[in-house]
Amino acid sequence: MTQSVQTNPYGVHVPGITSQLAWLAPAPSALDDHPLVPWEEPSHARQWVGVDHAEEQVAKFEQCLDRLLQEAILPQADRGHVVVVTGPVGMGKTTLIHRCVHLVRERLRAARQGEHAAAPGAIRPPDPVVVMTGGYRNHADSVSVDERGRFATTDGINSAIRRKIVTELERRFVDAVKGRVPTDGDVFESFAEISTVLAEQDAVLLALVPHMGWRDDMGSVRTEFLRSCVRHARSRIVLFVEVGHHDPQSAYDEVIAVLGDQPALTHLSLGSLTPEDTVKFSQAARGGHPDPDAPVPEADAPRDPEAWRRSDVRQLRKICFSVAEEQRSRHGRVRVTASDLPAPTPDLASMARGPSAPIPVPAQPTPPPGS
Repeated sequence: MTQSVQTNPYGVHVPGITSQLAWLAPAPSALDDHPLVPWEEPSHARQWVGVDHAEEQVAKFEQCLDRLLQEAILPQADRGHVVVVTGPVGMGKTTLIHRCVHLVRERLRAARQGEHAAAPGAIRPPDPVVVMTGGYRNHADSVSVDERGRFATTDGINSAIRRKIVTELERRFVDAVKGRVPTDGDVFESFAEISTVLAEQDAVLLALVPHMGWRDDMGSVRTEFLRSCVRHARSRIVLFVEVGHHDPQSAYDEVIAVLGDQPALTHLSLGSLTPEDTVKFSQAARGGHPDPDAPVPEADAPRDPEAWRRSDVRQLRKICFSVAEEQRSRHGRVRVTASDLPAPTPDLASMARGPSAPIPVPAQPTPPPGS
């Protein structure tokens, strides 16, 4: 008998929906391309898989976390922090950013519960305020397109980001912020006032800046925008900026050339899938994988290792989801290994930010009776 799609371990719940719409009990999906947002949806924390070098980048962020918070909170430092995440489309940049936000929130939660939190003269561990200027999926249309439907200028993008931040601060702190930070005029002065408000409210801003579909192909507009991010990251402000780039070395060179190698900057870089990533992903006990301790065949290896180097995490998850559905419809038991996965084919739709068509999965042989 076919089981409910809710047991498919490769689907992802819409962030926050299980707490806000608990009565609806929605099924997770692989076709609705939501990133993992563990700070908002607790079940997502168990679905993380460290593919495409992501685990190394998380470790790098953890190494700078205490310094990042110290610099962003101490008044005498008078600067915040910018975290730039680069990598190819579909390789998990947005999920990595959300994972970093989760780590910041957990670090601050632990600090508030620590024995030194109430020490005389100590600065109280701040409350994190998360602003997703591009929504959960980090889409840029709401900040990068002007009223005429054209790609916005750097000033226009920054004004839209400021407006979203101010809206959230007004919702969070109401009377303390209402009408205090202008949503027009000089953006730099607005961020200075935001910094002051955050210090007064014992808060730190974690603002997620989405990947822009830059029209000048890594030209002056992007350069100006990245520089403006460093300028706007004042005390109590941490900006997470996503930049799409297919060549990790070129991305590194560009970030350093534009922003320099400075303490207020952390650069995280994702690469491409390796054949080993398909094994890690398929075997991971994602969200309560059925039968996670079952023995795995020794022949668990991708059918076409090199083909996966040209694919991305988004396509890998969708293929795993489809294989799991096929297995369940045939014999009700889900146990996906890398050897079960068909070699990925180039799919231009999967390289876009919108959902692509379902990926066809070859029929699998019916298991013998009693298996």
